[in-house]
Amino acid sequence: MLDFRYDLPAPLLQRFRRTALINIDPGPYEMALNNGAYPQPKHHVLFSIGQRAEPRFNYTPPCVYMKEWPPTPGRPDAPWTTVAHWWADASNKRDGFAPYMSIPSRVPARFELALNLNCPPEQRRIEEFGFIVHDPHKIVSTPTDYRTFIQGSAGEFSCAAPLYVKLQTAWISDRTLCYLASGRPCVVQHTGASRFLPNDKGLHRFHDLDSAVSAMECVLANYDAEAKAARAIVEEFFDATKVCGNLLARAL
Repeated sequence: MLDFRYDLPAPLLQRFRRTALINIDPGPYEMALNNGAYPQPKHHVLFSIGQRAEPRFNYTPPCVYMKEWPPTPGRPDAPWTTVAHWWADASNKRDGFAPYMSIPSRVPARFELALNLNCPPEQRRIEEFGFIVHDPHKIVSTPTDYRTFIQGSAGEFSCAAPLYVKLQTAWISDRTLCYLASGRPCVVQHTGASRFLPNDKGLHRFHDLDSAVSAMECVLANYDAEAKAARAIVEEFFDATKVCGNLLARAL
């Protein structure tokens, strides 16, 4: 049995011969665990999608089902997008984006954000920087709409919540994997040294505003090659068929 909840009742876990917990929120989960927010896991095997997790956790990549995310033709003049909760908790996307809000004025590209805001003053503030803000409940409310939105983008530009940057677990979003699988280059914030994630083709991970601008300029100048490289990254490291088969073998 694979547990993604962190707090399933012990009697339920005891019904299974073999159990594995998968930590899909590396860093924040360990902090919550150490603060007593969750019971200590008593599973047979522990996995984490963070490459630099605690020693008791085995690394497993997040994954994407390739048949549902085929590569499609992209256009560099399409908008650069992401989908996010803007202020989900104390360490939120709003804080993560704060140092990068001027990027629409630094790069000759369109930037559109699907944000769970429900706050007209905050939306106006964001749009004053040159972003277009969409209501995700209207444009990405179904899996099909979500895929259409991503595949209608030139690529993803996104910042991480500050806590992910601070903890340096080399976390990567499953949303970013959907962009990459679609053949959409991604320019996202660096969240820690990785054993295999590239920083220079298909996937660019930036440290500051200047490196974010440089990455965007590089992708725009070499868009077709970047798009091919994006798909190749997922094929090699994040294909659900490979990842899940390997995870089940290790769990058993």
